[in-house]
Amino acid sequence: MNQSEAKPVTVDVLQRFVDQGYLSGKQRDQLASASSGGLRSMIDNGLVPERAFAEVLSSAFRAPIITRQQLPSLALPGTQDLSGFLIQHEALPVSLVNGVLSLAMSDPSDEFTLQVLGSKLKCQVEPHMALRSELLEALARVYPNGRSADTKTGKTKTGNVDLSDDLDLPDDLNSDSVLVRDLHRLIQRAVSSNASDIHFEPVESRLRVRFRIHGLLRDIDSFSDQYADQVVARLKLMSKLDVTERRQAQNGRFKFPADGRMVDLRVSTLPLHDGESIVLRLLEFGLSQLSLQGLGFSDDIAESIQQAISSQQGLVLITGPTGSGKSTTLYALLNQLNRPELKLISIEDPVELNIAGINQIQVDEDHGISFAAALKTVLRQDPDVIMVGEIRDAETAQLAAQAALTGHLVLATLHTPSAASAITRLINLGLPEYLVSSTVKAVLAQRLLRRVCRDCQDQSQDTDSAEACSTCAGLKYSGRTTIAEYLPPSALVGQVSEGASCVSGQVSEQLMATKLLNGVSLHDDAARLIACGETDQAEVFRVLGFHAEPNSKLSKPV
Repeated sequence: MNQSEAKPVTVDVLQRFVDQGYLSGKQRDQLASASSGGLRSMIDNGLVPERAFAEVLSSAFRAPIITRQQLPSLALPGTQDLSGFLIQHEALPVSLVNGVLSLAMSDPSDEFTLQVLGSKLKCQVEPHMALRSELLEALARVYPNGRSADTKTGKTKTGNVDLSDDLDLPDDLNSDSVLVRDLHRLIQRAVSSNASDIHFEPVESRLRVRFRIHGLLRDIDSFSDQYADQVVARLKLMSKLDVTERRQAQNGRFKFPADGRMVDLRVSTLPLHDGESIVLRLLEFGLSQLSLQGLGFSDDIAESIQQAISSQQGLVLITGPTGSGKSTTLYALLNQLNRPELKLISIEDPVELNIAGINQIQVDEDHGISFAAALKTVLRQDPDVIMVGEIRDAETAQLAAQAALTGHLVLATLHTPSAASAITRLINLGLPEYLVSSTVKAVLAQRLLRRVCRDCQDQSQDTDSAEACSTCAGLKYSGRTTIAEYLPPSALVGQVSEGASCVSGQVSEQLMATKLLNGVSLHDDAARLIACGETDQAEVFRVLGFHAEPNSKLSKPV
């Protein structure tokens, strides 16, 4: 069968998704007239979670599900020349035994791909189902230099079915352009890899692509110089930016469906002497739904933060350097406070996640909307809870403290290295000691540490294989967790004025450190995670700049 003869998606398979509440009858009918790629468009448009998609198709086509651990790390002999075709059609050869090829697929109804591989490899092909994100991740690992096949060499069309309704999606999401499909696949790969940012940078005669994963940048791919302008133009079009403007920085955003959910991407362009740098920040809506324990906070600290915000008045500060997870923690707190009886207003630069029920203000200095100016206006809006993205200056600090003093709950961030130094920072910004001690309810300092990959540990114990771990791609870390130190209200009473009398008006950090919750500092919390095998000394040294020795009193399993 050639691609023009590809069978339409059968109605009975689509009806299974209707029966489970994922599709409407109209959407079923639209997809029924599409080619085999129409099934995948359900994930592309965020209609069906990928696991539910895999389970339904596994049952419908009798294609057993292959787990992440069963996907290969190395290419099957004889398949390297087919890498472009395999990547484009989302198919990965797993094993070839007695003339039968086990093929992991994101869509086992794709008979064109089954027949092509059977003919090329001269074998019988048995389809297996894999979660799409895991399959794309494995394809990128097995064929790191693979490219999508040219449209003229044969490819299954995606059906161009628009099921997005009013979502702010790129207009040509299902475009047949090879470049467009490569970019979309790159974004999908970033989402599957849990990347926080995608960097496009002109380097020598190419456009380098890097992902920031768990805080570190990694080289992923590159486009030759002849395609650099097209890539930049495409990204600007997706973000609704001015394609012709190359001398001014621009900011935009767009939504993109991936892994059965909608991902919001914030876009920043920066003119360079040899081209333009573009950074995409991936903002997942699900982050705002996480609990404090889900973010990795210890039970004691999570409970203390909950108590601090329960009275709904006072100033709660979250501190740490850029990239330490402060915004994510703020969103988690806002989500917990987001109730019909409360009015929540946030002032952000930029607004990273849109949360229904919260009035979110975007700082725009060029039009006179600073943190301080916005805060003045917000106080006239009868808010119960105010979130200030960052206290940067004396005026904002003064307004935030005054709002806390007059019965509002104010959540804010500061760029300070520790909980104690946040008090020093407020005093340096000109807040009188009495105002600090009467308004600050609690201070939380936090960092993010990479978790040691459990699958790597299991593989090293069970086998002597030198193959890269399929979970972390050989990085030895998978996911991140939070360490924190917490300064409760009891530590602030009577201590601010005493500390402020120290040399140069600096609050004594040694004094404050003795008042941390349970005496647990960032060092101690890191030691706890080392003791229970969550992270290691190398990661702690990378983030904190020193080693954390496990303490038997503090090293309780999480």
